[in-house]
Amino acid sequence: MLLGVLLATGGPAADVGTLLTGPPTVFFPPGVPVFGDRIVDTVPNGREPGARPPPEGLGPYVNEAFYPALATRLGEGTLGPWLQERVEGFQVRRARLVNELADQLVALHGTEEPGRTAELRAFAEQQSPRIAALEREAEELRRLLVNGGVLRLSVDWSRHRPWRLRATSFASEYHDREAQFQVVRATAYYQDGLVPEQRGLLLEVAFELRNHARAARPVPAPRLADPLAMFFSPATSRLRLPKVMPDELVAKLGRYNRERTALKQELYEAVLEQDRHSSGERTRFFEALGDRQWPQLVELEKLAEEIRVDLVALPRERLVSPPYIPPTLIARIRAYQADRQVFIDEFESEMRVATNLVTPAPDRLMTPDERVQQARRLAAERAELRATVAEAFHERTKERFEAMRRRYDAIQEELTLVAAGQFDPETGRPLTPETLMRTHTAAMHRFDTFGREEVIYRGYRTAMLMPGLSAEQRRLLFGAALVNLAQPLPWGERAPGDPQPVPRS
Repeated sequence: MLLGVLLATGGPAADVGTLLTGPPTVFFPPGVPVFGDRIVDTVPNGREPGARPPPEGLGPYVNEAFYPALATRLGEGTLGPWLQERVEGFQVRRARLVNELADQLVALHGTEEPGRTAELRAFAEQQSPRIAALEREAEELRRLLVNGGVLRLSVDWSRHRPWRLRATSFASEYHDREAQFQVVRATAYYQDGLVPEQRGLLLEVAFELRNHARAARPVPAPRLADPLAMFFSPATSRLRLPKVMPDELVAKLGRYNRERTALKQELYEAVLEQDRHSSGERTRFFEALGDRQWPQLVELEKLAEEIRVDLVALPRERLVSPPYIPPTLIARIRAYQADRQVFIDEFESEMRVATNLVTPAPDRLMTPDERVQQARRLAAERAELRATVAEAFHERTKERFEAMRRRYDAIQEELTLVAAGQFDPETGRPLTPETLMRTHTAAMHRFDTFGREEVIYRGYRTAMLMPGLSAEQRRLLFGAALVNLAQPLPWGERAPGDPQPVPRS
């Protein structure tokens, strides 16, 4: 009887199968792109064997902290009608607030400053409490989706995890860094007691830790971070700063980044230290940390508003027409670049295969000194094998390489003729084949980026740079902007259940 009642009300009784079969499949949302970047239209490679595609209906929730728990419930078929009704009702109320704010922005379009900012601040005073109530509802939904309701059949990411930070001896530095990345990312979505700003900052930390983990691999993976992009407000938004800025603005940005980094470092250390404690102890700690950090978070947002006002007052970068290159030559250049990339990819693939041939299974019984000695021996073996494979590759592709070199030389000769009589529009200097291509590529890239910023990223820009909005309104608009980017959703990964962390970075 009780089982039937729970199923009828959306309770978690159907989740028993998940508990018996081990760790559930977890789906994390796509990463947040840098403002103006091209949106990829395919899911990145690297899915683990047996990975599952994300369930239907997740797109509207990519910026919500309950996304992973909702995805697991949908994937396992344990959401139930009651929770589904709660989630759909939340989406309706959120859309109503987004539309209300969008209408206000449209009504104020064209209004001169500082009048528009004053009007927006007045509107924020009466709308922000309702957005804050919606955020509290989202937090309650997150808890319900993770815990499962009456019987508390949890889909928590850590439920089956046997290893803990600062308590488990990891097999290598890479496994340690991988563990840190995974725990910090999961904390942002599963840990009770955090405020929305802290969840966003933890996702920024996870992004940085992911790069550290990728760099620590036996064959380092490409970095995901752009050194020219800066995290800003709302959390996880990123932008590239103008090349020329007043000294006062540069000083404000320096102070902003220092204070933001200090908050993130405190959160990071807290996650590492608290991972070995019980769930209740962690929650109480993070609730207290939220109370301590709240005044600093408020002051940081005030500083972000000052920076925002200064940034939008700067003249926008001028679009410059690209220098002339015949379309037929551009087509030849693109074909050459595509063939060259295939050549490079083939070489790097053989290098990766060679490196993986000398990667042993981790031995947790080794002493630290033995691990260092093993790492040195393996590094020497990899270097020797990579040199052998590289020499064989170059010998095997010698004729193909020479053909590509002749194509390159012919293109350079034609670029020399095209560059004659053309000048750099910014410096006034004569163009060379190198500066011709560089100037043309930069101009076309700027045209593409400008188009994306004005169309695809309009909501992102408003949430990040429009003065006068409250922190709650920025998070609301930013979430809607990320939904509208319509990025492909990542496939699932198994929640941790092995003695050592399985690579996810």
